[in-house]
Amino acid sequence: MSNKIKVRREQLNLTQKEVADQLHIAESAYQRYEQDKSEPAVRRAIAIAKVLKTTVDKLY
Repeated sequence: MSNKIKVRREQLNLTQKEVADQLHIAESAYQRYEQDKSEPAVRRAIAIAKVLKTTVDKLY
């Protein structure tokens, strides 16, 4: 998931901070998802997909 969310975020020209703000989480928490240091819970994965205007299955 980590590489796919990074690629999608970059396609949308969003910063990590912008995505984190929309998710109402710390930027460092979002960075851990992109760095594959943490795996988001299902609800968070759904929220990430929504912010990135895609579906969860396309992120995995």
